Amino acid sequence: MGSGDSMLVTVATSLAFIGLCSLPAVSSVLLRSGRQDGDRDTYEDADGKATPESLKAFSTKLSKTCILIFANSGFAISLATALLFTHSSGIQLQQWLSTVSWGALLFQSVAITWSRSSVQAYDLGIYSFLSSLTLAGALIIQGTKSAESLLQDNRTLFALCVVELGLAICLSVASVSLPRRPDVLYDGEPVDRLYSTTALGRYTFSWPTALLTLASTQKNLDMTDLPRPDHYTRAASISEAWKKQNSNRPLWLSMLLAHKTVIAVQWFLALCTSVLNFAPQWVILQLLRTLEDRQPGTSSGMDAWAWVFWLGISIVVGSWLESWLFWMSFADLAIPVRAQLGALVFEKSVRKKDIKGVSKSKETPTEPSEGTEPDGTKPTKLDDADELKQGKQSTVNLIGVDARRVGDFAAFQYMFPGSLFKLVVSISFLISLLGWRALFAGLSAMLAIMPVNIYFSKRYAAAQDRLMKTRDKKMEVVTEALQGIRQIKFSALEPDWENKIGAVRERELSAVWDVFVTDTMLLACWITSPILLSAISLAVYAYINGSLSPSVAFVSLGVFKALEVTLSVIPELTTDLLDAWVSIKRLEEYLNSAEVSKISKDGEEVKFDRASIAWPADDRTEEDDRFVLRDISVNFPRGELSVISGKTGTGKSLMLAAILGEVDVLGGTLYVPRAPPLAVRHDNKANKSNWIIPEAIAYVAQIPWIENASIKDNILFGLPFDEDRYKKTVEVCALKKDLEMLSDGENTEIGANGINLSGGQKWRITLARAIYSRAGILVLDDIFSAVDAHVGRHIFEKCLNGELATGRTRILVTHHVALCEPKTKYLVELGDGGVLNAGLVSELRQGGTLQRIKTHEQSSEEIEADESVTAVNSDGSTDDHGNEDEGNTLQKVMSKKSARKFVEEESREKGAVKTRVYSAYLNASGGWIYWTVAALVFSLTQGFTIGQSWWLKIWTSTYEEKNSGAQHIANNSLGHSFFYAEGVRQTSLHAASGPSISGHFEKDLKFYLGIYVGIAILGCIISTAKFFYIFLGSLRASRKLFAEMNFTILRTPIRWLDTVPVGRILNRYTNDFSVIDSQLANSFSFGFNSVLSLFTVILAGLVVSPYIMILALVLLLICLRIAITYMDAARPVKRLESNTKSPVFEQFGSSLTGVTTIRGFDKAEVYIERMYKKIDDYSTATWHLWLFNRWMGLRMALVGSVFSSFVASLILLTPGIDAALAGFALAFALDFSSAIIWTIRLYSNIELNMNAAERIVEYTELPTESLDGISPPAAWPTGGRIEVDNLVVGYVADMPPVLKGLSFSINSNERVGVVGRTGAGKSSLTLALFRFLEARSGAIHIDGIDISKIKLHDLRSRLAIIPQDPVLFSGTIRSNLDPFDHHTDAELRDCLERVHLITDSENSSGSATPVPGSSEATETPKNTNVFKNLDSPVSEGGLNLSQGQRQLLCLARAIVSRPRIMVLDEATSAVDMHTDGLIQRSIREEFTDATLLVIAHRLSTIADFDRVLVLSDGCVAEYGSPKELWEKGEGGIFRGMCEESGEKEKLKAVIFGQGQSR
Repeated sequence: MGSGDSMLVTVATSLAFIGLCSLPAVSSVLLRSGRQDGDRDTYEDADGKATPESLKAFSTKLSKTCILIFANSGFAISLATALLFTHSSGIQLQQWLSTVSWGALLFQSVAITWSRSSVQAYDLGIYSFLSSLTLAGALIIQGTKSAESLLQDNRTLFALCVVELGLAICLSVASVSLPRRPDVLYDGEPVDRLYSTTALGRYTFSWPTALLTLASTQKNLDMTDLPRPDHYTRAASISEAWKKQNSNRPLWLSMLLAHKTVIAVQWFLALCTSVLNFAPQWVILQLLRTLEDRQPGTSSGMDAWAWVFWLGISIVVGSWLESWLFWMSFADLAIPVRAQLGALVFEKSVRKKDIKGVSKSKETPTEPSEGTEPDGTKPTKLDDADELKQGKQSTVNLIGVDARRVGDFAAFQYMFPGSLFKLVVSISFLISLLGWRALFAGLSAMLAIMPVNIYFSKRYAAAQDRLMKTRDKKMEVVTEALQGIRQIKFSALEPDWENKIGAVRERELSAVWDVFVTDTMLLACWITSPILLSAISLAVYAYINGSLSPSVAFVSLGVFKALEVTLSVIPELTTDLLDAWVSIKRLEEYLNSAEVSKISKDGEEVKFDRASIAWPADDRTEEDDRFVLRDISVNFPRGELSVISGKTGTGKSLMLAAILGEVDVLGGTLYVPRAPPLAVRHDNKANKSNWIIPEAIAYVAQIPWIENASIKDNILFGLPFDEDRYKKTVEVCALKKDLEMLSDGENTEIGANGINLSGGQKWRITLARAIYSRAGILVLDDIFSAVDAHVGRHIFEKCLNGELATGRTRILVTHHVALCEPKTKYLVELGDGGVLNAGLVSELRQGGTLQRIKTHEQSSEEIEADESVTAVNSDGSTDDHGNEDEGNTLQKVMSKKSARKFVEEESREKGAVKTRVYSAYLNASGGWIYWTVAALVFSLTQGFTIGQSWWLKIWTSTYEEKNSGAQHIANNSLGHSFFYAEGVRQTSLHAASGPSISGHFEKDLKFYLGIYVGIAILGCIISTAKFFYIFLGSLRASRKLFAEMNFTILRTPIRWLDTVPVGRILNRYTNDFSVIDSQLANSFSFGFNSVLSLFTVILAGLVVSPYIMILALVLLLICLRIAITYMDAARPVKRLESNTKSPVFEQFGSSLTGVTTIRGFDKAEVYIERMYKKIDDYSTATWHLWLFNRWMGLRMALVGSVFSSFVASLILLTPGIDAALAGFALAFALDFSSAIIWTIRLYSNIELNMNAAERIVEYTELPTESLDGISPPAAWPTGGRIEVDNLVVGYVADMPPVLKGLSFSINSNERVGVVGRTGAGKSSLTLALFRFLEARSGAIHIDGIDISKIKLHDLRSRLAIIPQDPVLFSGTIRSNLDPFDHHTDAELRDCLERVHLITDSENSSGSATPVPGSSEATETPKNTNVFKNLDSPVSEGGLNLSQGQRQLLCLARAIVSRPRIMVLDEATSAVDMHTDGLIQRSIREEFTDATLLVIAHRLSTIADFDRVLVLSDGCVAEYGSPKELWEKGEGGIFRGMCEESGEKEKLKAVIFGQGQSR
């Protein structure tokens, strides 16, 4: 086929393609003519809705005008050219075909202009762009053949051809300059402009330019600056799309089908890039051969210039396709998949049945859901993996680890087919270059290394698996320490927990080291195999052909290098695949787990009909292994107050859980009124007339669940604000005084789980939430347990039986039967695994049963004191006053500023990472000596790289008259992790360098090959050693920084720990340290290498041409500008990504804790919506991080391609440059741009990864509690005498003190009770005694020693406290009683017996065991007493035990340690009256040789004490024996409290009995 024929075929093919591209235009014109236009004044799609402002700003007129002008002009010029060609040339047919093409383009431009839909015009514009580009390509091909002759014969025609080409290019640009749509908003926030901008802006990553400019201007970005995600990434939208799919297939297959279109496009682009990656090598080969054929002194022909042009085009197109492939992988796969899985897991968590596993061989308790008292034991699996699976933390890991892994793999899976395509292309290229014998000789060497590679890949995968397991374990231990930090500090256990966390960390670092070692061995394989491949292939080629030309040697090395990258990625990808597979299976198992189902039938009232109920368990659980309430038949009257009572551990909370639908019904029937769904309640329209929904339920859990929000928001719980109802609620729940006391009043922000409130306040806020709610059924668990007697009575009278509760069904669990009796309609007493008594109170009273029940329970006053987890009377709790620094009271406005936040926003650094952070990391990894040696090792590696290239030049010069070097810089796929691509680039940078060497032409092949392989092997050894060396430093830094942070966090002041969410600290312990452990070392080593290679190339360049050096500097400045712009934006967004991750974990953790309350209130949907918003924040930050990355990558590649083309042009314009120098200059140019790109990319990687180090260093520098002081005598305190002298204490420096000049003394072995109303300062006194609050003035002396002068650890370890919130740690009964094995089992059992957790008989208060001879004739199965076995597991926080059991275990723990001074902070509030009586006796008997300080809500607890301290407003109001205080008469505060308690006579008898006995 002649050149004319081939040209004709080219033009005809382009015309056919343009014709196809015109079909959409034809279709749009036909459809447009028969259709009415819609409303053009609005725009709305799945992403959002346009505003009037954005519609006004939106215009396509200019673009459409330009398209019409260019198309008309092009058609006219083409017609003129065709007519001229007709008269002057024989190629008129081609030109007329071009004119027809222009006609088609003109028609397309008319269709675009005529289209009234901006989206349609945009789509047609893309077809017009493709058509214009195709025409331009055809014109260029035409021009290369005819340009020289036209230039000589007909310059007018030549000029017209150039103008025609210019118009085609202009039309293509104008076609992609049509904006797609106006800017849209979603929920009032702007949506990302990816689908709003022009096609040109979209495909060149130009739409974030305004954001990048903003970042450069203000050196920072906030979440408000970043637009929201579109509907393809938005959590709510992709979750909805998943539900519509409704697939029952395996999860991996469902994910594949859900994203099949994106994956198909991804694979197609991978195929295209596989071919285009080798295009520059092929072009360079042709260019060098053209230059080799050029005669010295002659200028280059048009063909050579064409190759220069195609070199630039191949680099630009290849880079653009790779950039777009990489962007698509993250924007359309990784981020949406991660968000989709995160949303699915959260949605599942609020629907999931709270299943407890069971071991058939060993019965152990399991963790009940939030706010429930297990009241018995629920066995669990003891297998570690299963236990982890059950835990809250492992569920959080599903979002934090597994969803991210699957998302990342989804992004990179295209590399499997991509590698295969590249393998085929590269082998084909090499066969054409070297011949099949040479290539297969080299490949055989690679096959020999393959088994070693496979072995280490398996080792690597196993090491990674071990690492993930140890990280899970570390997260568990750290989470538990942070959640139990108050108990750790009270008991001075910081060193022990530091060691415990440190031990897990050492196991983790051991696993990290295993990963490093196997990774280094894999790197050694990957470095060695391509060097062997190239050496053997070139040797065989030289042997067969008798020569080795420089062009063959250097171009083949370029291809080998690309092949090396391809092969090196496969093992890493395989391990990623295995990781993702494990994760997707974990996710699938969770998503397929049982959900809460409707267990009750619809009924008019709450009714149990011969129902047997148990805590949820899986199908494998045997009934014998479960705590079961059997054969319950009760009927709670509608609109009345019903009470459920029973001893500790009899199943009261289980019964409430049944009403909420949180149990398994094993038999019988349960009837509960059916509440309308949340969607049809129309809460926002609720008013006084329709407020109560009779069937709706509100729940108050035994462990109050409170959100990190204001008090007001916690009470409203999403309902509209009704001022009258709200005020009444605050009043009846006894919150008015608390709100007055708090400086921000109702706007006071509460920390997570109400950390800055007292127990009583927490309880009353959750009660207020239920009272304010629209629920007609109130399910209340033990609400009196944290309040004083008088407050309990107030709540009972005004709240439970007041105006707001009238007509509502109230079902209350309490020990306080006597208090509730007057207004109770229906009473249930549980015991022996079932109902002991049930019926109307009036009937029970007549039969005498009521009196019997009351003797089992407590009197009214005791009841209110009963469940005090530090309550109303407790000074607003430890942090109540910590909260007094927060804003506005309800009545009196104390400050004009807005309410302070209790939980502060997470801080973010601004600008570049500070030098001190780098300094801290570099010092931690080994200091300047270590890094000096590193610099030497790296320089040596670079030396071997240059030596290798230099020797190859000598070798090839022996076969060539002219020394020529050709080198191709592998345009490594941006999709590959820099880790491998850079490792490869550093070890195979074959840049020919050095002067030409003569005189070696006769050297033997063995000599050259031997030295070449020798240099290569030495280089391999040093490169591998370099990795080992860097990994050692990395490990040292990791160990040191972790130890410093761990030490600091365990010793920070308690107030800091209260105000920082656990999720935020966990983020440091987990995500940030995984970056420091695994990524930072690589970033440093490869960054260092990049700088050295850039320096090397610059030195080599100086030898060639000073002009290229000038160009190199210009390029460097341009790249530097791009890099600075990129870093200014990427740095703050990386920090935002770290910060947006924490709230996802916090929200997830909080919702898991409060899932029963959330479901009880039927608020699951509200929390799902809230989670969507947080996931979207996280996605937005990640999205912009990758967007900025692509923006930089594409521009770097463009600058590089321009530079390469310029250098090639310079070579062609200088006739004196021979092929060798040309090849070397070209290699230098290409290598230089690559080296700059890698240097900048790796610098930014270091900067972004140093963000993790920055966050960790910030935490290592936190202020700690005082570590100074003297050591007291070893036996101190010997007597236990306490003297408080004029003590002034405050929470915050700028707020008034909470203890104001307190003075009193306590003698040795004296028992002193501390009482006072809320805010009196009781808990503050405890905190001052343990020095959580340091004295502003005054002092506390114990046995004559000022406690402010001694070491904190010594002070706290010599005192003991049983706190209001009992804290237990995961482990066993034994490990909780005696963590360091100082006591025998017999001693521990004795302590359990003393607190009545076990008794000599089978029965105990904690066992819930049926009594022989109970109402049933047949013996019912027993519920086992878990405390009999000291190895019985205790779950995290002790949540598998009831509140009462936890308090008793804490008391037993204190008895074991036998301290001289003991503080009891309402230690038995949640136990029944009978057990409490026994315990009080135990305390009197056990602590005869200890000074006891007891903060009490029950006056009966302290009525027989030696003395009573009455606090009021931070001062001593009264102090003396109970008898003395009673005899003060009516005016006495203590006497007044006794009068109000409802147990006046009983207390009087105790007080005077005690007085007489003394």
